[in-house]
Amino acid sequence: MTFAHAQSSAEAVRLPARVPTSEALSVLTPINVLAERLGVTSRALRHYEAIGLVAARRGTRSVRYYDRDAVELLEAVTLLRSVDVPIADIRDVMRHRGDPAAYDAALKAVLAQALQERRRCAATIEGLIEAIGA
Repeated sequence: MTFAHAQSSAEAVRLPARVPTSEALSVLTPINVLAERLGVTSRALRHYEAIGLVAARRGTRSVRYYDRDAVELLEAVTLLRSVDVPIADIRDVMRHRGDPAAYDAALKAVLAQALQERRRCAATIEGLIEAIGA
């Protein structure tokens, strides 16, 4: 099962399946291609590897390659980062990928927190606009 998130462009973005499949190992994507596809820098992907969120394989000249499972995980990481979910919270969500109920609960919790923070920020901005207009 995957989740869909409507972005401002109304384009659907999938969060990863909770449990990796055996076919996840059959396709490898080079770091530069993946970075462009996700709209992040290669440096960001290397950072996610350095902090242990994802593992990359090394090819010739130490080029990093990602299997399908890693690509799906990084799609979720970049999507959650785009709504300012902290790395620590993303790490917690990803720890639950093997347990569908726990994964869903953790994902819903971090998204609810992100939404609550956005609403708090919006209220602050509205208050500032009102103060300027007064």
